[in-house]
Amino acid sequence: MRDRTSLKTNATDAPPSAMAQSLIRLMVIIAFGSFIAMAVPQLTHIARSGKAPGLVVVTGILLFSLAAVATGAFYYALKRLVPFLDSSAQAQATFLDALDTKYADAAILFSAALSLFIELGIIRWQSSILPFFAFYKNFSLLACFVGLGLGYALAARDRIPLVIVLPLLAWQFGFMTFVRCRLDIGRTTVPFSEQLTMGISAGKLSHILLLYGLLAIVFLVTALSFMPVGQLCGRLMERRTKLRAYGLNLLGSLLGVLLMLVASFLWTPPLVWFAVCFFAILLFTFREPSAMTVGLFFAVVCTVVLAWPVNPLWNRVYSPYQLLEIGRSEDTGLTMINAAGSYYQRIFDFSDAQSTRWSKVRGYYDFPYKVHPTLANVAVVGAGTGNDVAAALRSGAGHVEAIEIDPAILMIGQVSHPERPYSDARVHAVVNDARSFLRTTEQRFDLVVYGLLDSHTLLSQGSSVRLDSFVYTVEGLREARARLKPDGALSLSFSILSDALGRKIYLMLREAFDGRSPLCVQAGYDTSVTFLESNDAKWALSPKLVEDAGFRDKTAFYADPSLHADISTDDWPFFYMPQRIYPVSYLIMVFQVLVLSLLIGANFFPEKPRFSHLSFFFLGAGFMLIETKGITEMGLTFGNTWQVIGFVIAGILTMAFLGNCAVQWLRIRRPLAPYLLLLAALAVGWYVARSGGFPSTPLGRLETSIVLTLPLLFSGIVFSTLLSSKGQVSGMIAMNLLGAICGGLLEYNSMYFGFRSLYLIAMGCYVLAFVSELAFPNKDTGELAAASGTIERTPTIA
Repeated sequence: MRDRTSLKTNATDAPPSAMAQSLIRLMVIIAFGSFIAMAVPQLTHIARSGKAPGLVVVTGILLFSLAAVATGAFYYALKRLVPFLDSSAQAQATFLDALDTKYADAAILFSAALSLFIELGIIRWQSSILPFFAFYKNFSLLACFVGLGLGYALAARDRIPLVIVLPLLAWQFGFMTFVRCRLDIGRTTVPFSEQLTMGISAGKLSHILLLYGLLAIVFLVTALSFMPVGQLCGRLMERRTKLRAYGLNLLGSLLGVLLMLVASFLWTPPLVWFAVCFFAILLFTFREPSAMTVGLFFAVVCTVVLAWPVNPLWNRVYSPYQLLEIGRSEDTGLTMINAAGSYYQRIFDFSDAQSTRWSKVRGYYDFPYKVHPTLANVAVVGAGTGNDVAAALRSGAGHVEAIEIDPAILMIGQVSHPERPYSDARVHAVVNDARSFLRTTEQRFDLVVYGLLDSHTLLSQGSSVRLDSFVYTVEGLREARARLKPDGALSLSFSILSDALGRKIYLMLREAFDGRSPLCVQAGYDTSVTFLESNDAKWALSPKLVEDAGFRDKTAFYADPSLHADISTDDWPFFYMPQRIYPVSYLIMVFQVLVLSLLIGANFFPEKPRFSHLSFFFLGAGFMLIETKGITEMGLTFGNTWQVIGFVIAGILTMAFLGNCAVQWLRIRRPLAPYLLLLAALAVGWYVARSGGFPSTPLGRLETSIVLTLPLLFSGIVFSTLLSSKGQVSGMIAMNLLGAICGGLLEYNSMYFGFRSLYLIAMGCYVLAFVSELAFPNKDTGELAAASGTIERTPTIA
């Protein structure tokens, strides 16, 4: 084996390797795009100041030229660093190959834990620093998958550039923080016309193009950051037999999920998450002063950027769900909260009944409690910081169940609300998902009040469903109605940003209350409309009450059948899409992901792809689809809290691990029987979903769990069976991750066809996997006989 000194000397004298050239090409593209994006605020400021068009054009040319010059300087610096990059990448591969065999299992496990933990951290951080990432479903996840998949595919190369991970993370952290501070586009623009009711305007064409440019830059830098991590995991997995290595990889992934659960439980900020990642990366870095110095320097840079107070006057809290920013409104002086970068709520003080400053707002909060003569027991769904709860107490409620899913928002209300509603003995605060509470409570209420729930947070990193989506479905409203007393009433208020969304809520309430038309009144606060209906068919609201409150009756408007909208159901819970139309706007983003993925792949693999592992591609796509279906359905069954979703993801990995164990223990050699069982389990799941699912009883929840987990188990058995009979494990994992990217894109079909359709799409993927296995067989040379052993293998150096 060559020593490190000779490696460095040879690398200095030799021309740049293919790996170094590929990295430089992508880094130059990223740098040029970043410099252009950084120049945009200056050009925008000049354009808005009313300067002459000629001056704007000249400034634009000058800024473009400066970006080109900066990129040229960056390229020159990279060329000077090529010898160091080549020698360190080669030394890194040698270091991993020379790792003592007795540490191989631990290295595989902890490298997998690192890859999943940093993946979850990047996904959470990106959506908190730039809010529009919360609307680009799966975008961050797909970028991570591209990088990891590419890394696994390159695991056998003679260079592993782990040294670039921390510099690329520092670049990403700095660039995205700059964009957040200097560009308003992340807060105001989204090009998805199907979901414009989310409060995001379509924006100008120039803004949309800039936004897609930002997405491309972040996608490339994220993928490139994860490539060496994938190489690390794949290289170490080649040190063990395939089934053993895959089992350790799954256990490591499970450990990564559990670590993120712990970080969420402790409300830790990103600095803590990534500090763990920095330490792990340095732990795997080869022991040479130059590489360690670079790693430590950029770890410090990352730490400074992550700790930098974007706005020192605002307190930032990372709840288990989202980033919350607490500060003072400049125009009103009220305490204000931004959730996931978007306005969430102001905290009002209405304790002075004589004050007229906020009379209209107070009237909005007090109005629902005037529609019922007695308020012995009230439930507030989406209690937030306590404005609705305080209104219930001012109206004389005897008991209030305040349901809020985010414990941090609840704590802000407990500490900061001037009326102290949560300190009142009549109030019982419940930290839970609204659907889960309404489904399991035995109480009956005089009034159920829906506060202004409006979450910009996704249910999970692998789902296009937002946290509050299942609250606003016909089934969810029926469960709320079931908790009303015979004469109980339901009040639902929402910021109506399109007439179609108001019509949608009207239709859902009409469906939930057996065809009776709800009363709709417009309050004139935050574009809010309050929808009211009662269990009592004879209930009617006095027109004088509406008139005295200063509200407008909008019932006739939303009852107009010419206003088209489709109701949300548990199968199609896309509340913010007024109509069920195919999300054509999303196809632009899908096309962008595909083009960027092909660009990255072609940059490192100029040769034509081989199809020997094609079955693993379709297995990855199918697994991604049934994973998404499992997360959404289990969250609906047991509650969409962060704990439930976290444990569901951990359970999915556990089922895959059990499938791996079953193949080793039972020595399953042929995948035909597992394939048939998998397809049968998917067919059963589709039939159960089509029939309306199981009842919300302990036995029904158990049956739901079995139906959702069996496909995951059988899929794991199929994967491990094929894994034990083919070539290099890193290549198969790479194809599997690329297939998962395809599955993530196919998941968008649920936005038109509903989540039940994912079963059928997944079945198609698994059929294609079986067919491709027959069409492109590639048997290995006898590893199956040693599948349960401890044979060590030295990776082939390409």
